[in-house]
Amino acid sequence: MKWICLPFLCLIPTSTSLGQESQGSTAPNIEILKLKWDREVRLPRDFDPSVIPTGSTFSDPASRSSGTTGTAAADTSRGGGAVGNRASPSNPNITFPATPGRLPVFYVYSLKIRNVGLKVIEGLAWDYLLIDPDSNTELGRHQFLNYAKARTNKSLELHGQLRSPPVRVVRASGQKTQLTFIEKAVIECVLYADDTVWRNPHARDGVCELLKDNKAVIKRKAG
Repeated sequence: MKWICLPFLCLIPTSTSLGQESQGSTAPNIEILKLKWDREVRLPRDFDPSVIPTGSTFSDPASRSSGTTGTAAADTSRGGGAVGNRASPSNPNITFPATPGRLPVFYVYSLKIRNVGLKVIEGLAWDYLLIDPDSNTELGRHQFLNYAKARTNKSLELHGQLRSPPVRVVRASGQKTQLTFIEKAVIECVLYADDTVWRNPHARDGVCELLKDNKAVIKRKAG
C-alpha cells in the first residue's frame, strides 16, 4: 500500500521501547469524532475554463439556446474525446475550451480527532480499515501520514487522498460487487511537539521513524 504525505477506531494500550517514545503511556489520548470517505470527480489541473481560444469572439452563453447541437450530441453519444461548445451554424463562436470526456476519480479519506492529552500533537500515522461484518475479514486498508498541530482539547480533521477505492472485490465471474463493511481507523503512531512519539504495539516496523523523518523533510522544504 502506498504511503502519501499531506498540508482512527482502535486504540490499543501499550508500553513502548523505541528511542524517545513516551514512556508509561497506555494510550495516545486521542478521541475519534468522525471517520468517512468520499468519492470525488475533478477536472484536470491544467484545465482552465477562463481561457478563450485564439481567434474566437466571446459570446455570452445566456444569450443562446440551451439546446444541444447535433455535433455535441454526437460526441456525447460516442463517449470519447472532449465535449464543449463547438462551432456550428447556431453556435458560431467557441465560448469555453472543451472539457475532457473522462475525468479522474479520487477517493478522499477523512478522520476527525480531538486531542484529550496534555502534549501537543504534530503528526499522525493512521490506517483506514474496511472489514467484512460477517467474517471479520479485512477487505481494505489505506495508510496515511498527516502533519497538523492539535493542542489539548482541540479538534483536528485529517485527510488522505488516493486513486484507490475503499474496497475492490471481484466475483469469480470477474464482475465487481458492492459490499457493506465496517469502517475503522487505527492509530499507528503519534508524533508530539517535543519530538517524542506514541507507538501502537502492533504498528508496522519503522512507521514512527518514517513519521519523524518526513516531518524533518517538510521543515527543510519550508525553510
